[in-house]
Amino acid sequence: MFKKTVLSVAAFAITGCASVQIPADSLERSEASVRAAEELGANGVPTARLHLQMAKDQTEAAKRMAENGDERAILVLARAEADAELALGMAREVSTHTEAERASEDLKAVKARVNP
Repeated sequence: MFKKTVLSVAAFAITGCASVQIPADSLERSEASVRAAEELGANGVPTARLHLQMAKDQTEAAKRMAENGDERAILVLARAEADAELALGMAREVSTHTEAERASEDLKAVKARVNP
């Protein structure tokens, strides 16, 4: 009985120490979304900055979880990618809104010159 228990504990310890392989393309997509959001100015938009930070934290957590053999690492990485994409979308929205306001003001200026 003792021998079986020791073998079971040893087997559990070996499998517990094994790491989970995160698909490289998933990790690359998540990191690329983070970079894109940063480049588009997500740090300047409070809600986007929050999701961007969450994506960074989740990516690091997923890496640690994978090293510890936790299969949930893949799900955490997917959540990180979703948060990064959300931050990217929010940054794009602000950028597009700013451009639209600028175009509207330019149009008003042109109309004012044409119709004094």
